[in-house]
Amino acid sequence: MSRIGKAKHRFYSGVASALTMVSVFVVNSASPLFVYRGETPEELLK
Repeated sequence: MSRIGKAKHRFYSGVASALTMVSVFVVNSASPLFVYRGETPEELLK
């Protein structure tokens, strides 16, 4: 593999790792924000 090919591989691997970290952060931060509401709307009960 040439130097450019290795550089591209390292760049794309870094981008994939960064996107993975962002997605894990978003999923983990969204979970505590979910608030369960026990009451079901009347429209859904029909």
